[in-house]
Amino acid sequence: MNDISIAVRAVGLRRSLAILAAGVMGTIAAALSAAETSPEKFENYTERIPGQSSTVAFDMVAIPGGEISIGSPAGEAGREETDLAQAKVAVKPFWMGKCEVKWEEFLPFVFASREEIEKNKEDGITHPTKPYGSIYRQRGEKGYPAMGMSQHNAAEYCKWLSKKTGHKYRLPTEAEWEYACRAGATTAYFWGDDPAMAGEYAWFKDNSEETTQPIGKKKPNKFGLYDVVGNVTEWVSKENADAAAVARGGGWSEPVTRLRSASRMIETEEWNELDPQSPPSIWWLSAADWVGLRLVRSFESGEAAPAATSTAAAAAAPAAPATDAVKANYKRYCAGCHGIDGKGQTKLGKSKGAKDYTDPKVKAGFDEARWIKAVREGVEVDGQHVMTGYEEKLTEAEMKALVYFMKAL
Repeated sequence: MNDISIAVRAVGLRRSLAILAAGVMGTIAAALSAAETSPEKFENYTERIPGQSSTVAFDMVAIPGGEISIGSPAGEAGREETDLAQAKVAVKPFWMGKCEVKWEEFLPFVFASREEIEKNKEDGITHPTKPYGSIYRQRGEKGYPAMGMSQHNAAEYCKWLSKKTGHKYRLPTEAEWEYACRAGATTAYFWGDDPAMAGEYAWFKDNSEETTQPIGKKKPNKFGLYDVVGNVTEWVSKENADAAAVARGGGWSEPVTRLRSASRMIETEEWNELDPQSPPSIWWLSAADWVGLRLVRSFESGEAAPAATSTAAAAAAPAAPATDAVKANYKRYCAGCHGIDGKGQTKLGKSKGAKDYTDPKVKAGFDEARWIKAVREGVEVDGQHVMTGYEEKLTEAEMKALVYFMKAL
């Protein structure tokens, strides 16, 4: 893999491409360093779930505060009675999940040990009953969004995750969700008013093949949120205990009009009509296999983002064990450029300007999330093929393990 291309993506400035073309390595390093932010600042970060595999992680996006008119105008095409009337509201800064919560994140909560479940009861955290049959419902497993849980189940997951990480996660309010979805747009859809563009941004009735799809495959909105509409509709928090449960964003089974930023789906008895239990389960929805969740975390004055945000902390974090399988993948996919020792002094590495992974200065600028993305998707710079993405050859865990292995060189 190539470090220069990763630096270019991280900095995200056109002038970086010019710098790359000129081969000014020192300037690129300085630009990348300037792009890194400190953990005290309001910024994106990656959170790992303690006690789980080091590859169980999720990304949070910093959403700046501001004002927004939520709801839809009376004349908006596709408007439904459940839409809110337009009203201007103020939203404070918060973090929101870059993607919907995937099964890898949700399963440790569902299948927690008996010891953990009993201990969590002391903190007012309850765990769901185990579902009948396959929890996946033939809707996709690894890399797919978790779905089919009740709003209560989703809220309890947030409480469990908060205890595990030490950071208070929750479901978004409706105002927060719509603010984040619109990302400044005042049109019916966050990309504009043309429903014909929906296929570029969302999985819905017309293109989902009647099931959920892997997260993060469509274009994000301007805040960098993926699948914020489509794939699975997302639970929001209740205004009070007696309020109806509401989900936002439409889902894989819904028509394009449900992808409107103002669209709302209010839970009905039909969502659980297939449950043979009486009373029905409070944890799982037997018929609603298109509803999931996305996390939110408030930004409060003086509260820092998790240490995972800090490149220095990331460099010091423990790496995944260097198993024989990880070493074999590194030798096969990375050593040709970066060398067995990670110094980047191979013929190919020198031609592409590969960095020395054993250099403490390089380790200090190590951003795992960005490098993993590059391994997954590959990189081209100015039309030049720099690195091949390994998404079709390696699992997500294997790609992440490669990055962690290089960090430890």
